[in-house]
Amino acid sequence: MEEYKGPREEAEYTEEPEEYSFLQEVIKDEAGSVRSLKAKILRVIGFGIIFGIVASVSFCAFMPLAEKRFESDPDEVTIPRDEKQEPDEETVAASENPVSEEVSYSRMIRSLNTVSVITRRSVVEMAAAAPGEKDAGEELHKIAGVVVADNGQELLILGQMFAAREVEGIQAVFFDGFSCQAAVKMSDANLEISIYAVKRADVEEETLRQVPTAQLGSSFNVDVGDVAILLGKPFGQEDAAGYGFIESCEEYVERADGRYEMLSVSAAGFGGGSGIIVDADGTVIGLISRKVVEDGKESLIYGYAISNIKDIIEFLSNGTGVPYIGVCGTDVTDAMAEERGIPKGVYVKEVEANSPAMAAGIQSGDIITQIDGTGVNSFDVYHSILMSKKGVQVLNLKGCRQGAGDEYVDIDFSVNLGTKK
Repeated sequence: MEEYKGPREEAEYTEEPEEYSFLQEVIKDEAGSVRSLKAKILRVIGFGIIFGIVASVSFCAFMPLAEKRFESDPDEVTIPRDEKQEPDEETVAASENPVSEEVSYSRMIRSLNTVSVITRRSVVEMAAAAPGEKDAGEELHKIAGVVVADNGQELLILGQMFAAREVEGIQAVFFDGFSCQAAVKMSDANLEISIYAVKRADVEEETLRQVPTAQLGSSFNVDVGDVAILLGKPFGQEDAAGYGFIESCEEYVERADGRYEMLSVSAAGFGGGSGIIVDADGTVIGLISRKVVEDGKESLIYGYAISNIKDIIEFLSNGTGVPYIGVCGTDVTDAMAEERGIPKGVYVKEVEANSPAMAAGIQSGDIITQIDGTGVNSFDVYHSILMSKKGVQVLNLKGCRQGAGDEYVDIDFSVNLGTKK
């Protein structure tokens, strides 16, 4: 029998009502959330400031070391060599079908003006004073050079050596008037030419962007009558551009250990000029030199033909001295060999004083027949072999010397290779 429960007891056993989650929302403190967000932002800013300070200090501390490291590893400069080429059919056809003289002259002048403006951006004035001249108020020595390479660290400028052997405070002045400090990277006193270096970091970005590396052409393909542009300081101390025609391209000047082709241009100049000779396409075909003009005429401007000195430019651009022995020689011709019984090779006309050749005992009248086992039958071959001896310290030369009975006897020489700076 079921026990009866009163209302009060029944209520005591009644199950509690179910709790619903939607009635249990937590009301967030909006002010607290904003404070939390601000704190996070401040932490991020603080970390950013600390990172910036650490990065700046690290940059300042390690930048000199990095610069020194990069400066010690510039890109090696390579100057491609040239070979003589025959004119192509299109060039021959064009010369056989000329336009009228008036139209041709007008076109040529416009074209030359355009080429001149563009190429002059590569021309740089080098100005310096000999020690003590600045205080005395003397005018600066000035020459015109041309940017021939960029090794990633420096702009390399080819030009004459300064007449004053010791100069200080060299300044490079670019086409737009910007100037900065420059230094002699390497010189060759044999040809009296130098490579000057300007640090890229010292040049304003806008100037650097507009200064191109000049294109070195091939002087082997230059002919008499070709148009030539003279840029730099061909007529003296002032910047100028001049036009002329190639008068000669088959003359040579003899220097120690080689002979060098020279170009002459029909434009009145004098021995103090400097700069470059450019063809109608804007490529450099010659370097104006007072060393060459010593034997020339005042009515012409002379310069080294560029193809003959590209190996010299490469040596100097890489900070390496040009291999030097000190022999002034000439070829032993077939006639000399037959008539006078002289062995074929290079006839030594003169040995420069205090040169490696003199130290090795080479004398005027000797005949050089071999260099390190390679036969030498001309002065050009002698020069070519010598220029290939990069990093070599000692050369073994074989030759002949006339004895008491007018007969030539074999003689060997051990030459310590040097440079003429």
